[in-house]
Amino acid sequence: MKNKKNKIAIFIDSKKKSGGAYQEIMNQVEKIKKFNSENLHVSLIVTSKKLDINLEDENFEMHYFSMNSIERYICFLINFGPLIRRLKKYFFFKNKFENFLKKINVDVVYFSAPSQYSLYLEDTKFIINVQDLNHRENLEFPEASNSSEFERKDEIFKKALPRALAIVTNAEIIKKRISFFYGILQERIFIINLTPSNPINNFKNIDTSKQRKIREDLKLPKKYIFYPAMYLPHKNHKNLIDAFAILKSTYNSELKMVFCGNDTGYLNNLKTYIVGKDLEQNIIFLDFVEDDFLPYLYLDASVMAMPALMGPANLPPLEAFKMKVPVVYSKMEGLEKIFGDAVYYVDPLDPKSIANAIKEILENQETKSNLIKKGQKKLEEINTKNEYTEFFDIVKKYRVIKKTWEFDR
Repeated sequence: MKNKKNKIAIFIDSKKKSGGAYQEIMNQVEKIKKFNSENLHVSLIVTSKKLDINLEDENFEMHYFSMNSIERYICFLINFGPLIRRLKKYFFFKNKFENFLKKINVDVVYFSAPSQYSLYLEDTKFIINVQDLNHRENLEFPEASNSSEFERKDEIFKKALPRALAIVTNAEIIKKRISFFYGILQERIFIINLTPSNPINNFKNIDTSKQRKIREDLKLPKKYIFYPAMYLPHKNHKNLIDAFAILKSTYNSELKMVFCGNDTGYLNNLKTYIVGKDLEQNIIFLDFVEDDFLPYLYLDASVMAMPALMGPANLPPLEAFKMKVPVVYSKMEGLEKIFGDAVYYVDPLDPKSIANAIKEILENQETKSNLIKKGQKKLEEINTKNEYTEFFDIVKKYRVIKKTWEFDR
């Protein structure tokens, strides 16, 4: 009797309100489904229903699985505890995660983001997605290194990346740094470019009544600078606010600024800051917005300004390309290979540089039009690459090699 068909499992443990990370995961799920031309069997593993992730419409076999802290620690020790690792050959130590994967016949796990669950695998092979190495490169920021965040991420990367069948990332510069920091063969690191989030990518027609209602409900101005990002220090809202204060002297009350994103405790600082700058009538802070609201926030924006201090790649520039909104973006190493000349680069630590860029776009129609055209062209280049074929090639290559020691029963 032949073995049951092996499955690829996409493992998800990121919350919906994690912002760009969540949108990237949803994008991966959709792309894997779209480009699965050979109909390889794919299932989803989600750690909790509390993640508020709607995947029921994706038509994948779906499983909920999680372990408590004791079970996770046992699995960790089985792999990395020197004594347990040696004794497991002679004594039975139950690996709940491995047993679950064997039960549903998974032979390859795709971790859609760095996850501690990648440390619990003994025999099952895995691919892991690494969006950035900010904990190594941006130690100045509390969200990158404080409260043991550096140790948590670095442990995952040090222990999981060398064991991965392949690592997926989104930029050449990140590929080089993964290889440098963690000693990984570059041949095992694959680049799959980011694309706009699904709510933006799938947006087709403007619902004018919905647009009007969103404008009214959110009290949106007629003309504004837009920045969608979680409220965190590295998102650099403060310098953008300073840039806006410079612009206010030219545009008076005509120009506004709209932020939206999930708050982790930093938003109150920003609200207090704008009171001191006398900008509370000019800046709107929105919470995390639902997917179907997002396209309409872009539609009414004059500029999408993202002076982030971590990256290099982020979703909002790509979303702005799709929605025909000009982009102001931080100048970072390796970024021009991603976005080329489709964005207006600025020094993110210099409010005058940010203000000058926004002013140039608002006042020069040719600059604005060129950025929009180049953004659409860049997005078209990314969309035609079909890089997800590489993902399936990794799985197929492993299964071909595996046949050299496996036999049908």
